[in-house]
Amino acid sequence: MADKEKVDEKKPFDVGDEVTVKKTDLLPTGFAGTVGKVYENSILIEIDPASVANSRSEELHDLHGRVVVRMSEATKKA
Repeated sequence: MADKEKVDEKKPFDVGDEVTVKKTDLLPTGFAGTVGKVYENSILIEIDPASVANSRSEELHDLHGRVVVRMSEATKKA
């Protein structure tokens, strides 16, 4: 009987990575932040309040400073 070995794939993001998101349905102006948790196809981002437009500060408050986005929507800061 062959043992199945789990292949540990390298995720494109790690906890602590600085990322930017150009646009989401919740924050259409985009934002920057830090990866707090990595899921299978998405990441939890701790939003940097300074990166959110003042007109969107209420949405930021409603989100408690965090949002989950697809990995394809985020890019690492250089």
